Amino acid sequence: MTDDTLKITFKQQEQHRDAARERLERAETGERGDAIEQGARFVLNFETFDDIARLMRTSNLELIEAIVADRPDSIRATATAVDRDYREVHRNLEELEDLGVIEFEAAGRGKRPVLRAGAEHVDFSIRFPSQAENGELPGASV
Repeated sequence: MTDDTLKITFKQQEQHRDAARERLERAETGERGDAIEQGARFVLNFETFDDIARLMRTSNLELIEAIVADRPDSIRATATAVDRDYREVHRNLEELEDLGVIEFEAAGRGKRPVLRAGAEHVDFSIRFPSQAENGELPGASV
């Protein structure tokens, strides 16, 4: 069963594509159940160091933590939760929206920041592929 997690990865696009293709093939053959489920509600993959650097800023991580832990009902409540200026928080939340990590839900006259796809948790996975994963043997030279 797909859980309520937003999985954020780095340079794993090919692995996600292969896993999705495998799940689709299993579903097309009539297979059902856990064998074809994606483990996370939504997988967001970053391919550049610049995007990871934007995401991993302390100010942005504090906002993600506040959204998950406090579930603020507005941008102003989010600013209060992290004890920062509204305009600065608004700018950072727009950056997180641009990165695809959060989205805004209408909340009366305001906007409520929530994790992408209605997820309730975040799982970060940053790994660097070894040469063996790229088809080369470690220590091999050309």
